[in-house]
Amino acid sequence: MPEALAVLLVLAVCVFVYVAASIQTRNSGGAHSAADVERLRLHEAWLRERLLRAERENWDNDMIASLATELRATSLELDRVRVHSR
Repeated sequence: MPEALAVLLVLAVCVFVYVAASIQTRNSGGAHSAADVERLRLHEAWLRERLLRAERENWDNDMIASLATELRATSLELDRVRVHSR
């Protein structure tokens, strides 16, 4: 009988931890720190410079396309973070 109580106690603790973690994750899902926004902003600026250099120096078309795609993705992520951080 004590073994069953121990198993039930462990199960209850696991359920409590799971519920607490789920609530915490749901509540902090849209939170972004100023450092995250700044990192994205700097990365976007770096990609813009890199893309301009690639076009100016006639880099490979695949490399230019890759940089443009990454820049678009970073810009979209930055916009999303800015909207959610308001």
